[in-house]
Amino acid sequence: MKKAEYKVVSGPEGLPQLEKRVTEYLNQGWKLIGGISFNAGYPYQAIARVVTVSQSLANDDTAARSKPALRGAQAAMSVVDELT
Repeated sequence: MKKAEYKVVSGPEGLPQLEKRVTEYLNQGWKLIGGISFNAGYPYQAIARVVTVSQSLANDDTAARSKPALRGAQAAMSVVDELT
């Protein structure tokens, strides 16, 4: 089973730190979502990826979620894949 993961990466010490952290995530299969944002002078970048999880973990993690919501996340990631 597949599931989407989403993170917001920050660079509290500035853009060089954000670039290093984002590069590490890109090399692990994450994809950029949108552009860099700034808040209170700090840069942020949203990232996401789709991972495969074992069925037992998927049942525990998605027990409170309905299947259409999961399909919605997968559809959103497909759109992101087409854009990147």
